[in-house]
This record gives sequence, C-alpha cells and structure tokens, in this order.
Amino acid sequence: MALRPCSQPMTGAVYSCFDVETTGLDPRRARVIEIAVVKVTPTGETVGEWSTLIDAGTTNLGRIDIHGIRGDLLVDAPSFAEVAGDLMAELSGCVPVAHNASFDVGFVTAEWARAGLGSIDLRALDTVPMARSLGLPGRLGDLSRVLGVELNGAHRALDDSRALAGVLIHLLERGVTPQEVPLFEPPDPPPLPTGRFRQRSGAST
Repeated sequence: MALRPCSQPMTGAVYSCFDVETTGLDPRRARVIEIAVVKVTPTGETVGEWSTLIDAGTTNLGRIDIHGIRGDLLVDAPSFAEVAGDLMAELSGCVPVAHNASFDVGFVTAEWARAGLGSIDLRALDTVPMARSLGLPGRLGDLSRVLGVELNGAHRALDDSRALAGVLIHLLERGVTPQEVPLFEPPDPPPLPTGRFRQRSGAST
C-alpha cells in the first residue's frame, strides 16, 4: 500500500514504523527474511500497513523457534531486490522509526548493498532511548506491556511494527521529545515498486 510522500515538518509528519525479522544478529552474515512498515500520524491514526516475507536464498533461517519462519513459508516469496521499491514507497517522505534502530537500519542497508542497489541514506528515530528517558523498559515486549500496547505476535514483523507504532504514540503523548530525524528521501532514481509480497497466514494490509 503506497501513500503519497509526507512533506510536513517532524511535528506533523507521518511516522513509518518498521521492523525486520532476520536469520541472525550480524547483518554482514545474516539475512532479512521478513519486513513490515506501519504508518501512523502523531495523533495515533494508522494510515498504512505493508509487510512481506523475503526469500533470502538461504536454507539457514536461524532461530526458527523465535521468529517462526520456516522454509515452506518462503516459497514464492520475493527477494529483497524485488521489494526494495515497495519499501522505498512506504518510507518516502516520512520519518522512519525503529526499536533499537541500529539493528533494523543496519540490516536494511546491508540488504540494499547486497542487492546491488548501491548505498542508501536511511536514518531512523529510535524508541529505545525515548523509553529509557522515562525510566521505561528497553525491550519492546516489556515496554508494550507497561504502556498497555497490544502485542499479539512478538517477532512477527507486522505485529512488532504495529506495537512499535502504539509505543511511539504513547511516548509522544508522555512528552518525550523525539530526536530530529530527516524525512526519508529515496535514492535518485529509486527502484520501482513491483507490488510483490508474501505474507504469513493471518497477516493483512
């Protein structure tokens, strides 16, 4: 679901809350196998959702007991290169947000380069220091419980992104001043969206 880019200043921007599921912790070796984006306004209105499983071309899927992504779920899933343009459309002109942002940003930029797309300037607002500034937990699951945010399927990219959006709004409502992060601008020319995706059972956009 692609929306028009947001051109507002940060106080009125749409936030693109994103999350990745991966085969490991090191982006130099591990791969992204699921990604999701949930767009939310500062008033808490969800204005878009997008998610897809990703075929990273490996049978080593890491901690399946944690992320729940088996090889059969990736049959007919697109590669990262095939969804790069769709991801750009979801982030374009908005404020990217991630929980422990260096992790998610590191994996997206690594996959971007691995796909032969060059480099990408992706910076994201990190909700971990925002939460810790109030003495709140750093783990998304714990933080969601403390704030009363629903998190039905931890380590499912779409569910984590939905929870992240709720957490962000609660933190903003509690008066946390977010770090200034520029609105995301895709590289020129950006890859074109393909509209390809494969979702887990029960996921919807």
